[in-house]
Amino acid sequence: MKKILILTANPKNTDRLRLDEEVREIQAALDQSRNRDQVEIMTRWAVRVDDLQPILMDYEPQIVHFSGHGGGSQGLALEDELGQMQLVSSTALAGLFKLVKANVECVFLNACYSEEQAKAIHQHINCVVGMNQAIGDKAAVKFAKGFYQAIGRSKSYTDAFEFGCNAIDLQGIPESSTPVLQYKAEELLPRFDKVPDRHALLDQDQENFQYDAYISYVDQEPDTTWVWDVLLPRLEQANLRIAVSGDLASPGVARVVNIEQGIQQAKRTIIVLSGAYLAHYEATFENILGQTIGIQEGTYRLLPVKALPFDNDQLPTRLSMLTTLDLAHPRRAEREFERLIHTLREPLPQM
Repeated sequence: MKKILILTANPKNTDRLRLDEEVREIQAALDQSRNRDQVEIMTRWAVRVDDLQPILMDYEPQIVHFSGHGGGSQGLALEDELGQMQLVSSTALAGLFKLVKANVECVFLNACYSEEQAKAIHQHINCVVGMNQAIGDKAAVKFAKGFYQAIGRSKSYTDAFEFGCNAIDLQGIPESSTPVLQYKAEELLPRFDKVPDRHALLDQDQENFQYDAYISYVDQEPDTTWVWDVLLPRLEQANLRIAVSGDLASPGVARVVNIEQGIQQAKRTIIVLSGAYLAHYEATFENILGQTIGIQEGTYRLLPVKALPFDNDQLPTRLSMLTTLDLAHPRRAEREFERLIHTLREPLPQM
């Protein structure tokens, strides 16, 4: 069950916003989604500063959505005991979300000039949405609707953000560049300050890799059993050198470093697609990293495979563009395994 907490504030001494319409559109978008039974929404109106801590502690949401006014460097506008505006600073908001980061996955600030608060909160929360300038009521509502339509259909936060921006474009509103996304999986990627010449990389002996493949998967059933009992034995029987996510970890070393080293040392990264995989932060980091390294080199590093029946509509665009080997197909599974083994023995394909 994903809990979404919607907080609204429109102090008496601020311009009137169409917050009721925004909340109604969010509710409708989620009610019409296929996963509506897996989402719980709580809305608190006219939120005061003193309400924030108890609401977040009691409700323990995964998504916190704020709709109201932003004051740029001065903070977000909530209400005081008299219904007048009381600004909450970026520092205070960052400190608050540091205390509740164990539960919160995403913070959505649908307020003008809220990019500064988004960046501050992002120190502790993986995914934060803010606005880099003023945004009109209609654009704000359409963006929120597009975002939650995607969330209700099991899309990732990054894809939901793109759907929200596209919803603004579809209405012909020239404000789709106003929302900004702070997403830690991309931020954690290594910086390639000096990118080697593409042709020089391709001329290198590709057999210098320590592994033929790195298997990226989510350590949850049934994925775990399939990887260790089906995929790994099949690849090792073909005398391929395989590294498995989580199995190369050096004690006392940051997980991000272990992941980066494993993927760098492997010629290809096999990603075992499933609904759980796409929703998992560390798995997302692994496939973004593998894809980014390939782009920098001018090669295709990722190899998506399907282990169990899976809805391809859940795939983010960057993965849906890649050919996926269906190792769960009732007739083609054996042939797909042979294609996978053959591909792993071949040089890296050039873009």
